[in-house]
Amino acid sequence: MKRLSFKGIAIGNIADIVSTNVVVLPVAVYILFRAGLPPGIGAGPAGEILKGSTLLAVWSSILGGLCSVLGGYVSARIAKHDEVLNGALSSILCVGGGVYAVVSGSSTYPLWLHLAFLPLSPALGALGGFLRSRSNAPESR
Repeated sequence: MKRLSFKGIAIGNIADIVSTNVVVLPVAVYILFRAGLPPGIGAGPAGEILKGSTLLAVWSSILGGLCSVLGGYVSARIAKHDEVLNGALSSILCVGGGVYAVVSGSSTYPLWLHLAFLPLSPALGALGGFLRSRSNAPESR
């Protein structure tokens, strides 16, 4: 248990999820504006447009993956030890959300995309931890 930094893991999870939502929101707004929705439209029609958008699926996957790397980096930086492990664990909420979406069938994305991100999310978090460990490594001469 000394290898885990619960503070780092928790803050890395928060950084991953919050940053993903912040960077994907402008993409969703762009898609809705491009669709030419009238002002005051309800959440139902807007949700259907977003649900059927390939552009949103592609960009949210790319940006979400980059945010998973960021979450792993933040987790590793706070942990200051076992950076790759703590970075990988920074995606635990994303994995849990993906499992819930697959089991409940409430996903807006195809099943294969969720199944692909179940192992990819911890790998990207570990990459963030690895990048932190490399930037923290002493230089050899």
